[in-house]
Order: sequence, then C-alpha cells, then structure tokens
Amino acid sequence: MTDPTAGGVTRPRPDDRIADLLAVGFVLVILTYTASGPISDFVRWFVETTTEGWADMSRREQRVLLRDHWLGGGYRAFERAFLQPTGLILGLPIVFAFAISLLAMRDTGRWRWMHRLMAIVATGCFGAWIVKIYATDAGLLPSAEPIDFVVFPVIIVVTLYLTWRLFGAFIAIFCILWVIYFFTRGLLPDWTGILAGSEATAAQNLRAMVQNFWAQTGGLFGQPLQVVSGSVLIFIVFGSVLMASGAGDLLMKIANRLTGGFVGGAAHSAVASSALFGTLSGAAVSNVVSTGTMTIPVIKRAGFKPHFAGAVEAAASTGGQVMPPVMGVVAFFVAGQIGLEYRYIVVAAILPALFYYLGTFLTVYFEAQRQGIGALPAEARPRLDPGERWQCLVFIIPLAVLSTFLFIQPSVPKAGFYGFAAALLSALVLFPGFRSRRQVWRAFVAAGRMAASIVTIVAAIGLIVGLIQLSGFAGRLSLLLAQLASGPLFVVLIVVAFGSIVLGMGLPPGATYFIIVIALSSGIEAVGIPPLSLHLFVVFFAVMSTVTPPVALAAFAAAPIAGADPIRTGFAAARIGIAGFLIPFVFVYHPALLYKLQVLFEWFGGEPANSRAMMDAAEISWASLAWIIAAFTLSLWLLASALAGQEVARLTPVERLCRVAAGFAVLVPHAAIAAPAAAIGAALVAIHRIRNSQTRPTDHQEETT
Repeated sequence: MTDPTAGGVTRPRPDDRIADLLAVGFVLVILTYTASGPISDFVRWFVETTTEGWADMSRREQRVLLRDHWLGGGYRAFERAFLQPTGLILGLPIVFAFAISLLAMRDTGRWRWMHRLMAIVATGCFGAWIVKIYATDAGLLPSAEPIDFVVFPVIIVVTLYLTWRLFGAFIAIFCILWVIYFFTRGLLPDWTGILAGSEATAAQNLRAMVQNFWAQTGGLFGQPLQVVSGSVLIFIVFGSVLMASGAGDLLMKIANRLTGGFVGGAAHSAVASSALFGTLSGAAVSNVVSTGTMTIPVIKRAGFKPHFAGAVEAAASTGGQVMPPVMGVVAFFVAGQIGLEYRYIVVAAILPALFYYLGTFLTVYFEAQRQGIGALPAEARPRLDPGERWQCLVFIIPLAVLSTFLFIQPSVPKAGFYGFAAALLSALVLFPGFRSRRQVWRAFVAAGRMAASIVTIVAAIGLIVGLIQLSGFAGRLSLLLAQLASGPLFVVLIVVAFGSIVLGMGLPPGATYFIIVIALSSGIEAVGIPPLSLHLFVVFFAVMSTVTPPVALAAFAAAPIAGADPIRTGFAAARIGIAGFLIPFVFVYHPALLYKLQVLFEWFGGEPANSRAMMDAAEISWASLAWIIAAFTLSLWLLASALAGQEVARLTPVERLCRVAAGFAVLVPHAAIAAPAAAIGAALVAIHRIRNSQTRPTDHQEETT
C-alpha cells in the first residue's frame, strides 16, 4: 500500500518499508538456520584438508581437534548460542511473523496505529519469552510467573485477531470455541459423551494453559511450529525466488505448449501449470491466486462456463499439496508425527499425485468433449524461443538438486538449502532481468511475507492442537476410535474420511490433519494398517476438503476470479477432483501404489527403506503394482466419462450407471470381483467407441448447463 504525495508520485508507507525490512531479515534467519548443515560440512572439510595426518587420528582425536580448531571452535560457539536454543528457533519466527503481518495490513487512521501498537506489544512479549526460554535451555526448570498470566491472554488475543484478519472468521471462531470449551468442559452433562470432561476450576484451567502454552513449548510453540520452522520455511523461500525471477510466466508458456493440442487444451494448461507450480509451492489457495489470474480467463475464452473454469483451477491447485518433491506443509507434519524421513513420504506420494492429475485431466477432457470445445488453435500455443528453452533449466536444475539431496540426505533443511542455492544461482544466470539487487530484494520480501502468514496460521493450529490435547478430548476421541476399529476396516475409513472432510471445511489441511491424528494417536495399531497409510489417508481427505462444499477454500478463492457462484464452483471442483476421494481407499487396499516404489532407494545404492511406519516393499509384487495402475486408470476413465455423460458421443443413463458400477468394482481388492469388472468396463468402452466410430463428435454435442 502506498501514500499519495504532492507530485502525484506514490511512495511506500513507512509501515510497509519496515515490514519489507523485517521480511528480508526473516528470510536471512531462515537461511541461517538451514545453512547450518552445509556450513558444518564445510568446517569439517576445511579442518580435514588443512590438518596433516587427519586420516591417522582416532575418532576421539578428530572430535577434539574439531572442537579446539579456531574455525571449528568458532562455529561451535555460534551454533550453541544461536542455532540450538529452543527460544530462538521457535521464538524468532513468531516475532517476525506477527510484526510483519501487523505492519503490512492495509488499513488507515487509528487502525494503523493500533496495528503498530500490537506489533510492539507482540515483539516485546515474545522477546521476553525468548530470553526466558533461552535461560531455560541453560538448565533452569520452566515455570509460570505472575506476569505470564497477564502476557499470555494478550498474546492469545493478538493471535486470534491476526488469524481473523489474514484467514477469515471461520478459523478464528473455531479457535475461540476450543478456548471456551477448555474452560467450560467440566460444566457439560454426562450425556454429551466425549465432550464432558474435567472438574478443574477456571483458575486451574488458566494455570494449565499458561504453564503448558507459555512457560513451556506447547500451544503456539508446539509441534506444528517446530516442524514448520525446522523444515518448511526454506521451501517457501525456494519457491518465491523462482517465481520472482520470471519463471512463473515461463511456467505458463510451458504448460500451454505441452497441453494446448489436447481437446479442451486451455483447461489442461491450468492443470499442467498448477501441477508444475505445486512442485514449488504446495498451498492450494496460494496456487489459485498465483496461477488462476492467468489461467481462468483463458479457460473461459475457450468456451468453458465460468464456474467450471474456476473449478478447474481450484482442483488443479489442490493437487499441488500432494505433488512431490515440495508437498504441502502437512506432508512435513506427517514426517514429524510418525518419525519417518521426509524422502520416503515423497516417494510414496509419487503415484497417488500422478493419479490425482490423471483423474483431473480426464474429467476436463470429457467435459470439453461434451461442450464441443477443441484444442487451442495452433497460433494460440506459445512457442519457446531458444533463450526460453535454456531458461527451462531454472526448473530442472533446482528440482534435480533438491530431489537428489532429499534422496541421499536424511536432512530436509540441508536439501532445502541446496535447492534454494541452486534456484538462486540458476535464476541469476538464466534471467537477466533478475540480476539486480532490487529484484532479489523483492523476491526475499515476497518470501518473508509468505513465510510470516504461514507461521501465523501454524501458531493458531498449535493453539487448537494444544487445547485438544490438554482438555483430554483427544484421549476420549481416541478411545472411541479404538472401539470403532474393532469393526470392519471400511467403516473405520469412512468415519475417518468423513471427519477429515467435515473438520477441514474452513480449516487448513494442517489443522485438520493434527486434529484427526491426535484422535488416532492411540488407536492407529488397532486400525490394522501401516501408520504411513493411515496418516496419508487423513492427509488426502484434509486436502480434498479445500474443494468440498459447503466451505471449499480453494474453490471460493477461484470463484471471484472466474466471476462465478462459489457453491457451484465448489461442486464442480469436487467432481473434477474425484480421483482425490478414491486414491486414499485405493492405497489402503492396494498398498503397492504407496510402497513399491520405495525400491528406488535400493536401485540408487542406498539402504532399503526400513521403518515400522511402512510396509516392506519386498513383500509387494510388481504384478500387484501393474494391476492397480491398469485398474485405477480404467476406473478413472469410466467414472470421469460417466460424470460428464460423454465419451465419443453422449452416454445414455444406463451406460452411465454401468460405468459407475464397473468403475468402483474394478478397485475392489478381490480378483473374483475386480477381474470381471475390468472386463465389463473395457467392453463398455470398446462397444461405445465402435458404435460411434463413424459419428463426428460435433454432430451431436449440444450446449448444456
């Protein structure tokens, strides 16, 4: 936001300048944290190469030398003072996030002064918290002091206010309801079931909140923030640098070039661009806002209705949250929750993500067939000049570096830092317009502001998760789930899926995931499937809640850009993303889809993937993987064409019903049902195409609503 000046020139507000400065400072802090691994490697290499007889020393002598060496000792002191204290790792991100978010709000008058005051208060409170926790790291036992009972409620109010302003009233109200519940749960009658809880007084509840959420590292500072600060923020910087370099426009040209020749090519370009952008971002609403302004108008001009154009972008952007290698924040939550290295989750998500976009592609393709919308004209398909072809390396090199280090290094922050370094160097070399301090500054500002919004919502998620745990609700819900788990697996999965979608309406997928997983915490083994399968099951449905009416965040973000009704856009997006509702059930009953590709680690000379959270890839045959790939592809073809009511020609109601039945039956994990269903499904497709092989599609396609 800018203020007018007398000469008609606009200048940035002082608040914006401070926010930008803090944003760049935040990025530098993120880079410092994530560079610790590479710096440590460099220090060790330097000491080794400058010390004669290093190889002949014992390991103890090497450790002593590393500690006493001038460079090793200096780095160790810096590491102990800055990189290891919990207060700095958790406190600094919140200090930056709250100050940036408050100062960057576009308000005038007394609201601006209020935000300045709130920024000062938040900075002072969290600064005092950092100092206190820093002392705790030195050996003191954390405990609540009288001043904490004043400071903590103020911080909660600021957190709720920021959440409301940045992410809407729904999640803020959701937080408030949990706070109210925490203080009133002892008043609830027994007939409220799992809601009825403690007999603690209001004073005891307040003391418990302050002790756990402020004096210690819970609540705002809990596991969600710990995961984001340690592993996620560097990927925000990584994606922002690439987009700021001009790679976003190139990404759109590549997508249009790759998919423009297909029927409905304009819509397919949105799917392709969002899939590619998802490898760099991993946030549905962010994807919609970033690429939707370019893709949605093009889809509408091609002939698609406004609500469908918005739905295509919403569904395609939603898939970015499960698109490797940089998946959504929730994927890092999974890694932390089940104690599994992130690289195994990336490999597990490859086939599910590809099938999600295959389902999206097919739904758009058959809808284009139904409406008689052809490919993009040849002149509308942009060609890449020689310079732009070289610039494609700005995606290939950083993603190759990132993927390589994710495979060979268990350290996600280290892989993220090397990926960022490759992205920055590639952008500087390949994009001449990016070679200026102003452009790099803008990239860092964008990254810092986006990281601030992520930390803010994660702090709110941490508050919700902490309240659920501290209130005892999680334990009671977990007991209920354990009782349900004694029944059929399919019933348990339906309950979990329904809970994920309902809780996810209006909440970020990360919040939904934590709420459900807390309930699952003591009932996972009772469910009887590997933890990774169950956790990713929750992730997929939490992600799909962003396109599930009545509260579909991604669809609601796309609707205003498309000029369409949000609810209608949401229902269309749910239809386009139908694969996302099927994939979780498929990989539970057909684990080959999730686990067989883990053999990649052995092929590249590494150790076999071995964790109690996963199935052993050796127990799964290649025939099982081949079958489910073929069966799932056929299922998506049948279901997508049935929902559109179109393939080569119009489908009759009977044909549509038969396709739906065969499409679901082919996924049943029993050969006696799946094999005949596959034969019937293939026959339905063949008969339809033979019967209509002489019919021109445009002869019978009519515009429908």
